[in-house]
Amino acid sequence: MEIISERKKFFAAFIMTYRRNSTLQTTIEALFNQTFPPEKIVIVDNDIEFSAKPIFELLSHYPLEYYNVGYNSGPAGASKKGLEILTAQEYKWIAWVDDDDPPVFENCFELLLQVGENAPNCGCVGAVGHYFNRKNGIITRVQDDELLKPGIIEVDQIAGGMCKIVASKVISEKNILPDEKLFFSFEDLDFDLKLQNGGFKLYCSRDLYLKHRTKFKTQGITKQRGNKKDINKLWRDYYSTRNILFILSYNKLNLAVIKTLFRSFIKILLSFRYGLNYGMKNARYIFKAILDFSFNKKGQIHL
Repeated sequence: MEIISERKKFFAAFIMTYRRNSTLQTTIEALFNQTFPPEKIVIVDNDIEFSAKPIFELLSHYPLEYYNVGYNSGPAGASKKGLEILTAQEYKWIAWVDDDDPPVFENCFELLLQVGENAPNCGCVGAVGHYFNRKNGIITRVQDDELLKPGIIEVDQIAGGMCKIVASKVISEKNILPDEKLFFSFEDLDFDLKLQNGGFKLYCSRDLYLKHRTKFKTQGITKQRGNKKDINKLWRDYYSTRNILFILSYNKLNLAVIKTLFRSFIKILLSFRYGLNYGMKNARYIFKAILDFSFNKKGQIHL
């Protein structure tokens, strides 16, 4: 089915970036090489030193716009700004893109926009999505057999790196936007739950979803929790723990808050099996996350 639209401003994208110029250039070129490319890309630069501006100037033959946030607003702040800019410019559909996550297949945008144009109450589409359990606060995997049927599948969450395309009406009509104070981690989940609370739905194409699993050989995989992580990236657990607690609290999912706190303490105890230094570092980040949640402290934290 072809995409038919009389709108002059139908589809645009924004790319969030922070000091990854070569990666940014590759992603911009990949977006414009789609079978249905965006009419414009806005580069949302989180670097106060304007590091992405040379790429904007180098690729001036493309329809690009450059916006510098003026500080490192994280993915949460940058995604909010990108959505605001392109909604104000009256584009119907807006691709939410991370600078290191270009579409995997050349027809991703075309297939997803077909879904968006035809699915009921669609507020967002994406190549890969997940379910969200409101009772325990856990994001769960779509099972392989659910992707073997034809058509589309409704999900609860689509990450920003998964060809996430948002209908601008969710912003223009309901003022649904990411919470910039989350800074990093789960800003897309926060947005998607707001979208659902506003009466919109999120969809994936089963066929495209399955193609991603086939390409990356992730069929039949069960997610393992509690595995050892790079000790230099444990700081991410601060943001993921703090932010999921805020999101559950926003949505009045009190039982899920309690279960998440319980899992966090278990996670601290289990982390010591990877050594004292690892365990202490992990415990410090998680305890601080819980403390900051308790005192309603948000934004970027220097850890």
